[in-house]
Amino acid sequence: MIRCGIVGYGFLGKRLASYLTRYKARGLALTILANSKGYLYSPTGFDSDSLPADIISHSGFRASNPVEVIGRGLVDLLVVLTPTNVYSGEPGLTYVREALKSGVDVVTADKGPLVVAFKELTSLAGSMGVSLCYEATVGGGIPIFSLARHSLRGDRILSIKGILNGTTNYILSRMHFEGLPLDLALQEAQMMGLAERDPSLDLEGIDSACKVVILANALLDLNKRLEDVKVKGITQVTSDAILAAKELGMTIKLVGSIEGGKLSVAPRLVRLNHPLCVHGSLNAIQFKLEILGDLTLIGRGAGESTLSALLSDIEWILAQKEASKGGR
Repeated sequence: MIRCGIVGYGFLGKRLASYLTRYKARGLALTILANSKGYLYSPTGFDSDSLPADIISHSGFRASNPVEVIGRGLVDLLVVLTPTNVYSGEPGLTYVREALKSGVDVVTADKGPLVVAFKELTSLAGSMGVSLCYEATVGGGIPIFSLARHSLRGDRILSIKGILNGTTNYILSRMHFEGLPLDLALQEAQMMGLAERDPSLDLEGIDSACKVVILANALLDLNKRLEDVKVKGITQVTSDAILAAKELGMTIKLVGSIEGGKLSVAPRLVRLNHPLCVHGSLNAIQFKLEILGDLTLIGRGAGESTLSALLSDIEWILAQKEASKGGR
């Protein structure tokens, strides 16, 4: 039985947990539910009817650092859904690092650890013979990394461009179609739950820059950090600028780019018939390949699509373990 733990039992963690309780027949038991305050442990695994709404108020709650579950060898697979800190990577970085050191497979939706210590963590995973999967960190449910690694292995990625932040894309779309000023479009996005109360990481392009760093390091084998990205957000984009672009058959999008070893995020003019001209909270990513040419992927960048990406990574790890058993 593969023992799985979730660190970060918030909205996404609860949704994932409800799916993972169905995996017992597949040989996976959800044994740990944790947050920053402590954890719950079920040796035989939680069932759908035993999942708590709040772990802190549960009688079995242990007020202890969740790293303890790794040190005590209580999990074989750890899913890290901690809040993202793009500057320190914590607390997710500690969980990911300690899990890998202990020979535990990791699936993460937290971008912070990968932005801060990508090479360290991937090297550690390789040396320990475990998996570090992060499909959910970029593009929501768009299968960016799995597609690139498995379906594009015979080709070479020359450059990458993308619409990588659903919040800013929604705001710019509302400015384009409805003529709203940025502040009103932002308020609307917040009311719909598409923007945080403090949307600065989105508006200033930092969230997109983090995703550009992960893409560059994972797919182009670069060794980039957040400070290597030239970043400009959308805070200075006006309704007049959007209107002027519209008259030219174009619009303004926040585009992340990796080309010639240089990384950037900035508002760019994009033709209305261009594959990257997606609207609402959609994400899009375009690879320029040596043989295939341009390949564009489009999909939802948050919510249920993130859950899909997490489950895809977990399925991949299960398949790897099954394959290794069959090869014995």
